Amino acid sequence: MSTGNPPSNLPSQPAFTITAQLASHKQGIVNVPAGVDSYFGEHGKIVVVTLPNDQRIHCPIERKKTSKHGASFSHPSLKEYFGNKAQRDWEYRVKISGTNTVSIRPIVEQPVEEQLVEEPQEQSQES
Repeated sequence: MSTGNPPSNLPSQPAFTITAQLASHKQGIVNVPAGVDSYFGEHGKIVVVTLPNDQRIHCPIERKKTSKHGASFSHPSLKEYFGNKAQRDWEYRVKISGTNTVSIRPIVEQPVEEQLVEEPQEQSQES
C-alpha cells in the first residue's frame, strides 16, 4: 500500500542523470531509474516538470509499459525541448524537489570546474 511519501531510506534530495536518446527526441519520454521511482506516484499520477527555460509541464507517470526502468513520464513539450537540441546523447540532471516535482537541467562540462579547483592550489604553492 502506497502512502505517497517516499521511503525513509531514500536520499532527501535525490537526483538522477538521463541521456537524451531517440525516445527523448522522438516521443518526449524520460525514463526514471528503479532506484528513485519510489518518489513518484502510481500509474497515471501527474509529475510537474520544470525545464531549464522555467516552463512547467504536467506529465503522467507510466508504470505499465516499462521494462528496464521503474517508471517513465512523457509530454509533447518534452519532445519539443529535447528535439530542439542539436546533438543526441546530451546529459541532463533530473532533480527531485518534492513529491512528483522535478527539474531538468543540462549538465555542464566538468573540466572547467576542475580547472577552477586546481588554480588556488597552484597559487598557494607559489607563495
